Amino acid sequence: MNLEKREIIIKEIQYWRNNKLLPEQYCDFLTNLYDDEAAAKDNNPISLKNLQQGNIKIWLFGFGIISLIFLISLYFSVFPWPLQLATALSVLIICYGYSAVYRNRNHVISLILAGLGSVLSLGFGLWLIALHDLDPQLWRPILIGACGLLWCILGFVLRIGLLQYCGYAFWALLYAGFFGGKRPEASMLELELLWLPLCVMMVWLSWLLHHKVKGVASVFFAVGVSLWMMPELDALLLRQDYPQWISFMLILKIAVGLALLFLFRKKWITWVAT
Repeated sequence: MNLEKREIIIKEIQYWRNNKLLPEQYCDFLTNLYDDEAAAKDNNPISLKNLQQGNIKIWLFGFGIISLIFLISLYFSVFPWPLQLATALSVLIICYGYSAVYRNRNHVISLILAGLGSVLSLGFGLWLIALHDLDPQLWRPILIGACGLLWCILGFVLRIGLLQYCGYAFWALLYAGFFGGKRPEASMLELELLWLPLCVMMVWLSWLLHHKVKGVASVFFAVGVSLWMMPELDALLLRQDYPQWISFMLILKIAVGLALLFLFRKKWITWVAT
């Protein structure tokens, strides 16, 4: 029961008491019942109410977390590499673990922890590459691929569509970088053949799995829609000496894509909403 509905019921009980429509003891019983229910559901320890009450455990917990963050930030670079790796993995396990714990209790906190873990996974990886002077041409693609795989898996497990979408976006970035290095002078026809089959495949998977696997149809459809524009974005962002008409082609493809979404709206909305 949400707070607004509970307040309405409490007002009705007060009205019954004032007009003596029900015995006063029964009204007190109902009031205490809904107050106890609200207190039982307010199980979020980090709330403004608990902070205002001055719960010493919460304040000490906050002090410990903030101190730990500063200690890791200041002394991470002087740790031996096994301890650096263990520290990074521990922080990520805590973030994603508590995100899973709060997934049904408090969705906002779960999303914040998952987002924090995702930022830290990329940040720790780049930090370790810089600290140990690793070859960025080799280790950055490995990091991008590992983060993409991690986010795809955790996004599916935690039912966080945006995290899963970011995982596929990182894999698309890795795909674009690999073929950009192999074929830097690729023509627009090659780029269309490089991306559009993936676009069709993701939309087809969205249709195929929308009744079978919960929470992936909308992600696959969003990825497919994004891949529709990737040939032109690939040419504009990753290639040099591209023709000027590619910008107009991108605008045309956006218009065609929106027209297709409008024409087939009754079908794809069903996939996404299922």
